[in-house]
Amino acid sequence: MAMRVTTKMMQNTSLRNLNTNKAREEKLLVQLATGKKISRPSDDPVIAIRALKLNSSLDKINQYYEKNASDAESWLDLTAAGIETVNGNLADIRKAVNQLANGDWENIDKKNMITSLKKAVEHIYTTGNAKSAERSLFTGYRTNLPLTFKEAKEEKYSITEQLTNSAIGKFTYIKQGDLPDINEGNFGSINTSEYYVSSTDVFRIRLAYNDIAITPKLDAAGNPIVNGGKAEYEANISIEFGDFKNNVTTKYDTASAPNDIKCFANATEDAYTYVMDNPGKMAYVAETGELLLGNDIKEQLSKLDSSTEIRVNYEKDNWKVDDLDPVHYFYTERKDPITDRTLIYNPGFLEGGDKQIIEYDIGNNQTIRVNTTADELFGHGARRDVEEINNMLEQYQTLEDNKATVKKMMESGKYEGDDYTKLEQHLAAIEKAETMMRDKIEKRCGAMLTDVDGYIAKATLAETDCGSRGSQLELIKNRLNVQKENYETLVSANEDADYPDLAIQLNSIRMTYQAALSSISYVMQTSLLDFI
Repeated sequence: MAMRVTTKMMQNTSLRNLNTNKAREEKLLVQLATGKKISRPSDDPVIAIRALKLNSSLDKINQYYEKNASDAESWLDLTAAGIETVNGNLADIRKAVNQLANGDWENIDKKNMITSLKKAVEHIYTTGNAKSAERSLFTGYRTNLPLTFKEAKEEKYSITEQLTNSAIGKFTYIKQGDLPDINEGNFGSINTSEYYVSSTDVFRIRLAYNDIAITPKLDAAGNPIVNGGKAEYEANISIEFGDFKNNVTTKYDTASAPNDIKCFANATEDAYTYVMDNPGKMAYVAETGELLLGNDIKEQLSKLDSSTEIRVNYEKDNWKVDDLDPVHYFYTERKDPITDRTLIYNPGFLEGGDKQIIEYDIGNNQTIRVNTTADELFGHGARRDVEEINNMLEQYQTLEDNKATVKKMMESGKYEGDDYTKLEQHLAAIEKAETMMRDKIEKRCGAMLTDVDGYIAKATLAETDCGSRGSQLELIKNRLNVQKENYETLVSANEDADYPDLAIQLNSIRMTYQAALSSISYVMQTSLLDFI
């Protein structure tokens, strides 16, 4: 049965096709304006789903390449610059120490030498406070804390140093009596002679800090205890060694065995002679941060296996500007002055772990370490060595000044008889002490060259490690850049409109539209009356 087509039907169909044509034109215009094939998922679900996957992958690559890798590169570059500075200052220290070790005293300005050594050490540890985006570079996870104290303060820290018997060193002590204090007013009462001046080697464990906490020992009434005209002191210090995992250790403690470790506030002659006279004892010198070992104790520790741990626990409550913060190096306890709560740092150190490594994600299941920790570069040894050498140079300078004073007194003609003889005795004693001190400095600096070479080797290893990570990062960045370009190409091919093709289609649709308008105008002019 034939279907009857009316004029109205023809008009409606024509208008509908015209609107469809116009909608196609609008779609093409939107693609031209946005440059994209689709403006909503319903335009083409296949393209939309593929776009979600590709853009998700591209976003990850952009995060790795533009953010993570760039931050890691900045961190490594700043670290490398810091290490280079440390190496330069260590080289300066080595040059000065080598000059002292070779005995080139005629060309040495001791005051300038002291100043230059101090500045070199200051520059090393100032570098340790370097930051990247307000994060400390060398302080592990505690990126909000500087490496050194920015202000002096008095606060008690309990520190546990983990050592081995390689920490046992030899120190030459020179008995000078009152020679460093000689002057015109007291020379007659000083009895130090050439025969009194002598040198002795003492074994010690030098701790990370000096000026360590110590207090006068008090009696029941709260008065200082004085023994033989000399004040007695006490401190919380212990030394423990052995198998800590199985709790098989030997411990010397001032609290439970006060006779094992005798405490001295200053590096006086009494402290050094104490361990010389008591081979089975130890002396704790707070001023210099030394644990002096009697010969029997030294032998006991020396016989330990090189891997056997020695723990020294002590307290320090007086902190100067630029002192290294112990929380970056040791198991440390401190009582918060505000909350009165005991804070514990690095408990994992006692178990041999807790290495504070910072890593950046720079790819799928791929990370790179960016930080160098304080113990890998900024040990306490360089500062302690320089302090010790400077102290020796100051002592030597004092002897030189006193020798000049005595010679001037002898040449003045004011003294004769017993007084002149006394001056001659003092001059001979000073010259002997001066020769011994000079020999001591040369030997100590000769040994220190090995130590400084060790610091330089450590810094060089850190520099090599940092450079290796930088090279690895550069390779990864290049790969990420290639991936980024590939995904951008895929995204563009999937989403971007083809402008030449769109222009051709748009021109074709407009021509079709114009032709449709002409034909529709004829249809719209006819009606049923035209057929009656």
